[in-house]
Amino acid sequence: MKPVASPPHLSAAEFHTACTTLVNSFNALQDAPSKAKWLDISLDPGENMLRIAKELSVTTTSHQEPNSHDGPEIEDDDDDERLHSTANNTPLIHYDVLLSSSYTVPVLYFYISDALHRYPPTMDTLYMHIIAPEYVDQTKDVGVLGGITITDHPIFNRPVFFIHPCRTAEVIQASLGGRDISSFEYLLMWIGAMGKSVALDVQVDLVLNAREMLQGPDETIEPFAKV
Repeated sequence: MKPVASPPHLSAAEFHTACTTLVNSFNALQDAPSKAKWLDISLDPGENMLRIAKELSVTTTSHQEPNSHDGPEIEDDDDDERLHSTANNTPLIHYDVLLSSSYTVPVLYFYISDALHRYPPTMDTLYMHIIAPEYVDQTKDVGVLGGITITDHPIFNRPVFFIHPCRTAEVIQASLGGRDISSFEYLLMWIGAMGKSVALDVQVDLVLNAREMLQGPDETIEPFAKV
């Protein structure tokens, strides 16, 4: 796979290639436990949007029962979401990744879908049920992550959480250390830098599988950014 042409920025074609590689690697995993972290991953080619869904982990949620009336609800729409909550009403967290046309870096939008409407898109939900305690300080201000706010989803026009991309290029540039990387490595680095605070990470089996598909077992792909 060719190196990114203009790091720390991505072109639409490079972003599409990276997302396709990630989806193909996930779909090629035969061992069901290897897929346990993510329930589903897909690429919407029309919008050039990567979509990842997983169960809302009990390890990142508060033990308090969320208030279902403390903010606006996200209305489920089968045309927009193929996955909602699981059969036992376990809430799901959805991560949608698009390429910013102005910043030319990936941008993360995320939200919780829940049949019981217990997790409205409010800052209380964000800090009680998604953000791990060790990341609270750096996500409340425009720090390394660029700040997390609530905005309308650019495709579905519903309130969702959003990590502003104003610092993304800076973070990726520092993580690169002057070396060339492929668009797929870039995407993994970006997930490592931007996703870890909101419970989005890539399982090792998926990375190893992608390495075998792309390069062979003797070459390495570095999946995590050193920030």
